[in-house]
This record gives sequence, structure tokens and C-alpha cells, in this order.
Amino acid sequence: MKIGIPRALYYYRFYPMWRTFFAELGQELIVSGPTTKEILDCGVKAAPDGLCLPVKVYLGHVRNLAAKGVDCLFVPHIVSVEKQEYICPKFMGLPDIVRNCLDHCPPLLSPTIDGRKGSRGIICSYLKLGSCFAPIHKVIHAYRLAAAEQRRCERSLIKEHNARQHPCTQKVGLTIAVLGHEYLLHDEFVSMGVINRLRQAECLVLTAEELMTDTIAEHNRFLRKRMYWTSGKRILGAAHYYSAKVDGIVSLMSFACGTDSMTTDLVDRHCRRSGIPHLVISLDEHTGQTGVLTRVEAFLDLLRRGRKHEDHLPPYGESVYCD
Repeated sequence: MKIGIPRALYYYRFYPMWRTFFAELGQELIVSGPTTKEILDCGVKAAPDGLCLPVKVYLGHVRNLAAKGVDCLFVPHIVSVEKQEYICPKFMGLPDIVRNCLDHCPPLLSPTIDGRKGSRGIICSYLKLGSCFAPIHKVIHAYRLAAAEQRRCERSLIKEHNARQHPCTQKVGLTIAVLGHEYLLHDEFVSMGVINRLRQAECLVLTAEELMTDTIAEHNRFLRKRMYWTSGKRILGAAHYYSAKVDGIVSLMSFACGTDSMTTDLVDRHCRRSGIPHLVISLDEHTGQTGVLTRVEAFLDLLRRGRKHEDHLPPYGESVYCD
């Protein structure tokens, strides 16, 4: 069976697991191509008013897969991926959005993934899904391999982060933390190439995916109330952790995203209290790459001028006397 997976939303976090799981069950995966202007336009035409940019991009990728003749689409009904937390409400209704916004939509594989009470519910959802393709003992084996592959990919990001933080390997240029959802940061078309532009400017780029779960939880304690959105918790924890380690923070947010409007404002308030330069870039289907990159370059120029000015100041508290 040819199973289509849209290259959008949680693809950028859980694809290693999905790829391994379906491959072990003997299924063929068809992933849509990278986001293009045509894919975005298709999603915008299909989407009703009020949907955010990532969901519009997702609908465009679904149409791209439907044109490739896949047998079905993997569009999970994700409620929660961590205990006592939720994801975006629009993502919870993603299967219904796909069915109602697109004509001639292929059949959907939509397991309910709900980890509010722990990992047991998530495991049961995958086992129930896999039982449609193979005996239960093969499904259990496939899930174990898939979970191990997901952990391996996440740990590799953490190891890479730790290696780059070593004094012998750290770059001399600016250190910039880029915060936002994975599907915004790692989609080259949607993000307007911000991360690549920063790296071309010889900046050390840091993201929330490079931090351990315990580190994220520890640096969310400055909040008076628990952040129950998983993505918001990761962004705020990363902002609090990186604020003392970077020259500046760049936040990518999606226009019309309810969670972003709250978390980005909290990050901005924290940066103002900490004296950290903060650049907020709002993205939608009308955003132009030239304008975004011009803002990024101006931000880097101001950071370099600020660092140059600080280098000419005498160290704070240095004694003027000598023996």
C-alpha cells in the first residue's frame, strides 16, 4: 500500500518514527515534495478563512499527494504528545479539516494519539493502527524499532548541540537562538530561509530541539502557571535557557496562530527584562523573502555594532590601581 505523508506540521518532528514504523510493516511511504509557491497557493485556495499558514501549507501538501495517486493518507488525530499537555486545537481537528476542505480526498489513516495520561495511550494507538497491516507481534516489533529511531534522532541533535558548545569548536561570530515551531523553522520556503541566512553570516544557530526535555522543564519554572501547550513550553523553556548564552533571539511566528500570539509575547517580555535583543518575524502567505532577510541582516548589523561598542568599554568593576 502506498501511504502518503504530507511534508508539513508534525512531519518535522515525528517523521523518523513514522518512516521506521511503516517500513517495518512492509508499507511504501510517499512523502510530498518540499514546499513551493504552487503548493502554498493550492492550500490557500482550499482553506477557509481563519486557518493559520501551517495548516494552509498542509492542505497544499495533501493535494500534492493526492495528485501522485497514493492509496491513503496518514493524517493522525493528535490530541497530546506529552503527559498533561495539549497541542494546537486546529491540529486536533486536522482529519476533519482535510476531509471537508478537499474534494476527491484519498482515504485517511487517522489514529487518535493522546498522551495526556502517559505513553501507554500512544503505544496502544500505534498498535491498533499497525494491526491493520500485520500480526500483532510484528506490530510490536515495528513500534519498538520506530520509538528507538525517534529517540536516536532526538539524541543526535542534543549531542550536536553539546559539541558545538565546546570552546574548541564554537564559532567566533554571533550566537543566535531561533525559536518557533518545527514546521516553521525547518520548512525552507515557509521560514524564508532565515536559518540558512544566519549560518551564511557565520552565526551559531541554536534551536529548542537541541535541548533535553529536563532542561526545557527546568527553565519553565519561571512561569507562575504551567504552560500546557507542548510547543509553547519548548519555546519558552528554550528562551529562558538561551537568554544568558546568546547575542540575540529571533522568533518566527505564524500570523493568525493563537498559541504563537501568547508565547511570542511572553518571550518578548522575558527578553526585555533580561536585556536580550529580540527580533519577531510574523509569517503568512503574503510575506516576501526580501523583506524578511533585510530585517535579519539589519538585526545582525545592530548586534555587531553593539558588540563592537562593548569591546571598547573598560571591564565593569576593574580596579584602576596596581601594585
